[in-house]
Amino acid sequence: MAEKQEYSYVFQSGVYKNFSVEQVFLKDPIHIARLYQRSFKNKTAIKTPNQLQLAVENLLEKIRGIDVTKDCPYCKAAKVMNFLLPDFGTVNGGLLCCNDPVCREELKSARSGELHAISDFMLMVSYMRRPQAQKIVGIFKSTHKNYQEAFA
Repeated sequence: MAEKQEYSYVFQSGVYKNFSVEQVFLKDPIHIARLYQRSFKNKTAIKTPNQLQLAVENLLEKIRGIDVTKDCPYCKAAKVMNFLLPDFGTVNGGLLCCNDPVCREELKSARSGELHAISDFMLMVSYMRRPQAQKIVGIFKSTHKNYQEAFA
């Protein structure tokens, strides 16, 4: 089985000059999410992904592989995998559940909104205002307590 290619990227200018993608993720994940999102606005002009895109895609893979440390508040047997993005109001760190259909239904019946995988938070925070995005980043950090070790 072939091993997955690792890509790295170090910023050459700006606030995060000489920092790697992973180091910037630990300091400001919203910044990385917004850079990544902007790079795909121009994707039709770029036939092959650039080094930054490849490094962020590696980062996203690592994020998906980090162990979840918080139990589902409904079944208390599985780890949380989803958060609810409410139709109105603000994101709440208590609106979490595992992938069990019963738990998902219980959460959705408690408050209207849309369920999203916690590990995919980077794909949505770039479209939100910073305070809302920071709450979603906080959900990731509280459910993946060992996330920093993945980038050590």
